[in-house]
Amino acid sequence: MTTPRWGAMIAVLLLAGAMTIAVGTVDVSVTDALRALAGRGDETTVFVVRSLRLPRMVLAALVGAGLGISGAALQGVLRNPLAEPYLLGVSGGAAVGAVIAVTAGLALALVPLAAFARAAGA
Repeated sequence: MTTPRWGAMIAVLLLAGAMTIAVGTVDVSVTDALRALAGRGDETTVFVVRSLRLPRMVLAALVGAGLGISGAALQGVLRNPLAEPYLLGVSGGAAVGAVIAVTAGLALALVPLAAFARAAGA
């Protein structure tokens, strides 16, 4: 990709991040959100932005990046631009692991672990 495309994508990511921080049940303007990121402004706004919205936005960006990287890795390994987890049965294996854990009556915290283990086995 060329440099202007990267710049445009970064600008869109920053704009989406600013909108994510500003929009919600508590009305916060973009300027108030930026002040709250710096620790200035209304105490409630600072709490909402720094403790609730910012971590959620960062986590969403990291999850999206992780999913994109894993999809690109899967497509690269298989040398198939249409490759997806369903192709190899990874998603089906995860579903079977979760169903087995629920049926066996395991603790709710162990269901994702069982799903991951079954997906890795698939």
